[in-house]
Amino acid sequence: MEKAIRLQGFQNLVNYRKPSSFIIKETFPLPPYSTVLGMIHGACGFQEFHPMRLSIQGENNGTISELYTRYSFSQGQKYEEGRHQICVKEPDISYGVFKGIANVELVCENHLVIHIIPDETDFDTVYQALKYPPRYLSLGRYEDLLDVERVDIVNVHKEKNVSVKRNLYVPVPEDEGEKRKLVRKQKSTVYILTKEYEITKQKMRRWKRDGGRVRAYYLPAGSCLGEAYVDDFDGEEEQGAIVFA
Repeated sequence: MEKAIRLQGFQNLVNYRKPSSFIIKETFPLPPYSTVLGMIHGACGFQEFHPMRLSIQGENNGTISELYTRYSFSQGQKYEEGRHQICVKEPDISYGVFKGIANVELVCENHLVIHIIPDETDFDTVYQALKYPPRYLSLGRYEDLLDVERVDIVNVHKEKNVSVKRNLYVPVPEDEGEKRKLVRKQKSTVYILTKEYEITKQKMRRWKRDGGRVRAYYLPAGSCLGEAYVDDFDGEEEQGAIVFA
């Protein structure tokens, strides 16, 4: 049996951007692991990467498309009147910036439940930072505030044949036999989600080759898992599957 931090929250309209989307900012249905890790690191004030295990699940009311103001520019692009909408002046040169509109996809009314297992030395720091954050937490874009409804410490343990009560990310096992045991022939979308980065010699962030990206099933509520964690949370809703990555 292990201890975990259970974070329950709500977001009204939010974009968890897919890295490959440009013309339209498409969104994942739930925040990727790296997005949640970034929020936790920011809340704790961590200046370097602290590993932790995450389970992310939730339910929403679909998606909508909305317009936003987009600014774009190329480094070294000189300002040209009639071509650029904005002029950024510097002592030696004026740069041109394009201003226009574009579409962003937003998840509506997302109710999230996130389980976190940090290292033992970080456990209380993470719990206190989420329970009493130094500033409003955001998840997704900077303006996508997270309404933290409650933060609890729970015990988790494994059980067999566990039902999925909310839409859930489930890391895909590499072993084919484990895959069949896990999802029981259920069809589901597979996403490639970012998780952990490393700092290169050039001081640039790069996704790790091992563990930097996670292939994960997006299992809908109502599915059944051959084996998963459950917690001892005593809330009103019946507890469902928890799968850590």
